[in-house]
Amino acid sequence: MARTKINERQLDVLRRICHGETPVTSDDSGLAPTVYALRNRGLVTTLRADGRWSAAPTEAGLEYLAHTDAAPTPRLSAPTPSTAPEAAELISRLQQAGGTLRIANPASGERAHWRRALHSARADHLIPDGHHLQHTGRDKGDLVITLCPGPPPRRSTPPDESVPVPDNLPSELLHSVAAAAHVPACPDCQPRARRILHAFCHAAEAKNYTVSNPESGSAASLVISIGDSSFRLSFYEGAYEVPDPSGTKYAWQRVTARTTRPSHQLELSLEHTYAHRGRRSHWGDRQRWRLEDKLPALLQEIAHRAHVEYERRQAQQRKEEETHQRWLTAMQQARTALLEDHRLKALRAQVQAWQEATAIRAYCDALEDHHATPSAAEAVTAWTTWARAYADRIDPVPLNPGLPEPPTTTPEDLRPYLHGWSPYEPKRA
Repeated sequence: MARTKINERQLDVLRRICHGETPVTSDDSGLAPTVYALRNRGLVTTLRADGRWSAAPTEAGLEYLAHTDAAPTPRLSAPTPSTAPEAAELISRLQQAGGTLRIANPASGERAHWRRALHSARADHLIPDGHHLQHTGRDKGDLVITLCPGPPPRRSTPPDESVPVPDNLPSELLHSVAAAAHVPACPDCQPRARRILHAFCHAAEAKNYTVSNPESGSAASLVISIGDSSFRLSFYEGAYEVPDPSGTKYAWQRVTARTTRPSHQLELSLEHTYAHRGRRSHWGDRQRWRLEDKLPALLQEIAHRAHVEYERRQAQQRKEEETHQRWLTAMQQARTALLEDHRLKALRAQVQAWQEATAIRAYCDALEDHHATPSAAEAVTAWTTWARAYADRIDPVPLNPGLPEPPTTTPEDLRPYLHGWSPYEPKRA
């Protein structure tokens, strides 16, 4: 084919489509113009499913990239000098410093130089026998390089949790959920899709997950439940566009119509939710792997999401319990404050009555001590007699009063004492 030169951005996107682990889809709206430009050159195609497209390389695109990457790249600058002398010097300085070398907050260029020396020391086997190199401060802060005795620590690798998918399986042996699942794929891909779902259902149940079919009318293929969390998975097959000559009347007419054909590339996706934004949600066939290879990663993502949701529920439950406890405390304090006000009101009323009775008696004594005229004496006596009787009636002391009975209260009676809490439920009014 004639190789029309493409720019660097287009070449980077083509490499990502051919060999990148993250698929290029319509979710990457910023890449859409570049993908369309590559498609116009016949280097990629766009596979459409469920209203979204994903880019896939064509044979021409793979050939173009192989030819481009195999061609020698002209050197635009002087070659990078070997770091072997610096690596040897690094080992020597470490031995002289007792095994630890600290470079105080080096500049980015100097930091990169030391990292290259570290890499060269390992690659060229300059590290003394029975030792290994460790360093901290790769990107910021002090760079500390240590020559440690003993072999380098082994990196822990997760166990291989492969999900075996049978090459052939009679329909009567399919898992019941896989057999009843909604799988929008062409007839040629239906058996493989059912086998993948069959293996996935058994692998999920082996982890004590619950597998079920969604309610009728749902576009999902199956539902995985872990505790109180449920996750919908959708199975679909991609498609690609090809010219459609059926609408042309003459052979010389330009074909502008396009039609879609199944790509035989299967994909499983988790339902999009803002609760897990930024997480991977699509797994499918690519140039470097098949969907079957990504089933363990899909199970791990489901487990991760279930754990995140469990932690969120626990945090929400703790928050609600704390709020409820604060509300109960506020309600108890409100009842205590209301009872205190009730007692103070009763006490003030008694003190006021006692003071008034005492003042009345003192007034009566003063009237009686005053030498009234004989004509007024009878009237004064009648008045003081009534006044003393009234003082006796209002004076609380002879009654030996105790604590007053608690008042009958309603939620609204407590509202003034709750400082913004609702008197009916644990929330702010």
